Amino acid sequence: MTRPSHHPPLTHLETRGRRRLGYCLLLTAVFLVVELIGGIWTNSLALISDAGHMFSDVGALAFSMVALTWALKPPTLQKTYGYYRLEILAALINGLLLGILGIVIIYKAYFRLGHPPLVKSEVMLIIAIVGILVNCTCALLLYPAQHKSINLHSAFVHVIADGLGSLAAIGAGLAMYLKGWFWFDPLVSIFIALLILLGSWRLVREASDILMEATPRHIDVAEVQSILERVPGICQVHDLHIWTITSGIYALSMQAVVEDRRNRDAMLRQIKDLLQERFGLQHTTIQLEGESSYHRCSSPVNHRLVESDLETEMLSPLVGSKASQIQS
Repeated sequence: MTRPSHHPPLTHLETRGRRRLGYCLLLTAVFLVVELIGGIWTNSLALISDAGHMFSDVGALAFSMVALTWALKPPTLQKTYGYYRLEILAALINGLLLGILGIVIIYKAYFRLGHPPLVKSEVMLIIAIVGILVNCTCALLLYPAQHKSINLHSAFVHVIADGLGSLAAIGAGLAMYLKGWFWFDPLVSIFIALLILLGSWRLVREASDILMEATPRHIDVAEVQSILERVPGICQVHDLHIWTITSGIYALSMQAVVEDRRNRDAMLRQIKDLLQERFGLQHTTIQLEGESSYHRCSSPVNHRLVESDLETEMLSPLVGSKASQIQS
């Protein structure tokens, strides 16, 4: 009977990641209200658009908190991978919302370029400076954990885009305050929108790759197959698939033709150890087939040559030691 899969515990998400995310959510929500009121009061589209970005940040951070909480639920017989993919769905939705927001901002800014309205640049400048401080604080909170999860990474991207937007708003405020260039306000809004669209594209592409079960970008399937086929006793590797379950958790399935004289249990342990140590692949499903049923094995002499190559290049000391134990 098939049992639910067991994956490495996500304690780093439960402790540091979720706590840091909560702090950022609180800071962002408070400043969102301040920036929105300030944007309406000063008549600044740059502040209003940045507040809109902040609003998407609040939704993204809240969605990320929910996704990370659900991702910690244990797998069931119906959902054998658990709820890890909820994190990827949240990142995809975040990216799509960012894209829509960027298009709306560009649309609004286009009509303001021809007839830029007056803006209370002094107040706008103060609010933008406070905004950059909030963004820097959130970025420092999320940076240590953002590489561990696509959801935390998506939240980090939101914060960085907001920070760049706040910098641009500061520049616009200075230009309007010192020179009276009110057309800087819609121009900066377009710049912020382009940053938003860039972050949106990256998030949607990464989340879509995971949902489409594409090979992780840091793993070369051809390299994995080549190294496996150089292990003494393995004749051929086929039907090799590598995909991402969720951030930091990768899976592999494959079929390998092995020599009939080999101990298959030992070969299986050897392959699993090699995949884990060389490529970080822990969740593996491997089917071994005998050479007599597949007729694709090379001569034993070739395998002795391959074994010598492996030892010379020191691709995997574990492979050499375990292979010698099997042959002895």
